Amino acid sequence: MLSTVRLLTAAFVLSQACTIAQLSAHDQNLGACKDGWSLCDRRTLTPTELAEVSRARHFKNIADCRSGLPSCDQSQLTPSEANSVAVANYQRNLSDCKFGLESCDHSKLNRREAIIVSDSERERNRSSCMDDLGACEPSQLTAGQRIEFLRVTKRRNMSNCQNGSDLCDFSKLTPSETRQVQVSAHQRNDENCRNGWGSCDHSNLSPLELKHVLSLEHQRNLENCREGESSCNFSELSQAENTALQSRDHQRNLKACTEGIGYCNRSFLTTLELNSLPPEQPAKK
Repeated sequence: MLSTVRLLTAAFVLSQACTIAQLSAHDQNLGACKDGWSLCDRRTLTPTELAEVSRARHFKNIADCRSGLPSCDQSQLTPSEANSVAVANYQRNLSDCKFGLESCDHSKLNRREAIIVSDSERERNRSSCMDDLGACEPSQLTAGQRIEFLRVTKRRNMSNCQNGSDLCDFSKLTPSETRQVQVSAHQRNDENCRNGWGSCDHSNLSPLELKHVLSLEHQRNLENCREGESSCNFSELSQAENTALQSRDHQRNLKACTEGIGYCNRSFLTTLELNSLPPEQPAKK
């Protein structure tokens, strides 16, 4: 009796699962039809669902028309909808013109709007010229703006030159500015050399600066060797520094072998040190 109940229960569950799967596939097809996909099979839809699809497609067309998409079909719009779309398109064109987008059609602007858009274009051009962002047309600036533009451009070039930027135009510097830039370049090179940053040209350092830089570079290399960094150059260390590092490494290796913690190389130990260690345990298989 229990087995029969279990079989009936299993059959019911399977039937429900099949029904859900069928409904899911049907719903997916209904969604595809509403979205206008090529996978839509209208033959499986009920009259009510066909009406839903038609309504959904109509609203989708209205949205496409209001967004100015090429998929818009104006012939499917009612007079009221067509008017709403025309208003939306008009407002979108005005917005595009105010923001200087290529999609702007100036011919669709009235006189007042054309003036507003023209003012926006001039302000956008002024901002681009002053901030060096986007296209700049100096001829569209007022006399006062052109004076300010030249001042800002000169100041920006001077800043680029002092910072070593590739945008620097040395031909636009005065002799006094050129000397200032050379001083900045010297200071920047000295700082790079002292801190190990970027490019360092030893030939541009004074004898005193070079002595200081070489000392700092030696200390950095010594520290790298102490820390086991790959940038360590042992050949640049003194005999005393090499001896101290070897002694330090020997003590580290002895400690590792004695405590059994860390990398141990017994071949580096003296006979006396080896004898003081417990026998080496064979590796477990």
